[in-house]
Amino acid sequence: MRRTVPALVLLTGLWVVAAAGPALAHGFGGRTDLPVPRWLFVFGAGTALIVSFVALSALWTEPRFEHRRPDPARWTPLQRLLTNRSLEWTTRGLGLVAFAVVTAASLRRVELTRTIGPVVVFNWFWAGLTFLQAIVGDLWATLSPFDTLGRLLFPDRAGAPPRRYPRAWGVWPAALLLLAFVWVELVDPFGGAPGSLGLLILTYTLVQVAGMFVFGREDWIRGGEAFAVYLGLIARLAPLARDAEGRVILRPPLAGLAGVEPRPGLLALVMVALGSTTFDGLSRTSLWVSRTASLTGLERTLVSSLGLLATIGLVALAYALAMVAASRVVQGRWHVLAVRFAPSLVPIVLAYAVAHYFSFLLIEGQLGLIRL
Repeated sequence: MRRTVPALVLLTGLWVVAAAGPALAHGFGGRTDLPVPRWLFVFGAGTALIVSFVALSALWTEPRFEHRRPDPARWTPLQRLLTNRSLEWTTRGLGLVAFAVVTAASLRRVELTRTIGPVVVFNWFWAGLTFLQAIVGDLWATLSPFDTLGRLLFPDRAGAPPRRYPRAWGVWPAALLLLAFVWVELVDPFGGAPGSLGLLILTYTLVQVAGMFVFGREDWIRGGEAFAVYLGLIARLAPLARDAEGRVILRPPLAGLAGVEPRPGLLALVMVALGSTTFDGLSRTSLWVSRTASLTGLERTLVSSLGLLATIGLVALAYALAMVAASRVVQGRWHVLAVRFAPSLVPIVLAYAVAHYFSFLLIEGQLGLIRL
């Protein structure tokens, strides 16, 4: 009798599994965040802002990072491993091979469900690597296929590059290229399509190679490689970094922001990052979807382009107004304050990215593993 009961339970369970029909594993059968009442959104956001500002004003009354010297990582074997030239070039080689595979896959005109290109570019790279940068430091500095190509094509030369990189340009080229990337991601109806994505990757690569040829690898990467500049800012939040001698150092999270150089175009790049994420959320609201549902392809592209630029502009306007108010308190020029405080927005950029893309990375990121 004792053996009969477990057997009956097992048989019943097998029958239930076999007889069960398909069920939705998520609230809507797809990738989306389950809704909560709007008042709860507003209440939660308002509470978070108020608590954050009160806590910062009460507990953080003086600079804590500007004069703090980071300590080298004390574990010698770790230092030797992470500063090993062979490991560095092995990592660079893997990054270059992965880039070639993704580019080749993105050039093939096959069904979207059969290619890994869009998932790798917009999910693993754009969302996933952003999160990793904030945790372990500037991985992209070593993984970047563009920097590796520059090192291979234009090794250190005795003479100067053909032209000196204009100081007034700052990171403006990177800001404009980042704007082009988010436009492809959020607006262009064919940006993620197989074939088109591959051509865009090749175009971006040619721009990078041309920039490194004309202005030199180091100067162009620092000012014209959009992902090196953007991901480098995110890496400033990480507790791990490298000093001028290449040693791995430990520092408090966020401390790297104190060393960000306020170069021309830095504020614009941060505004693009903030505004584009804001527009991505706005374009998914029922209000936006209902107003654009009847538009044709070209009309929708034009409206979305204007919406993206307008959202970035509104974010910039809100920041400018805040700086105008701050300038009256500290008796300074608002545009100078705006540039100096630009690095303080980088944690908000990361928070926006985590809040907006975490579920996207967690759920749809699995598609890349399936398509490999």
